[in-house]
Amino acid sequence: MTTTPALTRDIGQAEHTMRALLERLLDEAGLSFPEWTVLIFLDGAGSLSLSELVQRQVDGRVVPEAAARATVDGLLSRGLLAPADEAHGAGGPDGDGEDPRLAPTAASEAVYRPARRTVARITDELYGDLPPADLEATHRTLAEVTSRANARLAAAG
Repeated sequence: MTTTPALTRDIGQAEHTMRALLERLLDEAGLSFPEWTVLIFLDGAGSLSLSELVQRQVDGRVVPEAAARATVDGLLSRGLLAPADEAHGAGGPDGDGEDPRLAPTAASEAVYRPARRTVARITDELYGDLPPADLEATHRTLAEVTSRANARLAAAG
């Protein structure tokens, strides 16, 4: 008998419980999960082109392309993203008109940073005292399962 069904159940239960924690936090911050992922992609990157932000959501299986574009457009309309030169208050290249480089605004940072700190604190509470070897083995296993699942998705077209 294999342990795969129990393992799949356990991984699913952990993922759903952790997602519930994140969704509560995002609800308090006034962000959807797709919006959160856009801000995560920009964290440390400074700016990315509109097409890169859309593609990262699609590649990450967050949402389909049309929904990814709508998410970025929504962040722009809410003033949480802006062309890079406007967001940073300086002139400079922000990409071409069809594919501008976008960056978080001060309003975005005011929403995102506190939420990110809370996520880091919760993550440390959940994982912080687990043995490093267990975390490394789990990381390798989940990375391999993700790679295999991505290959199946690509093969399915």
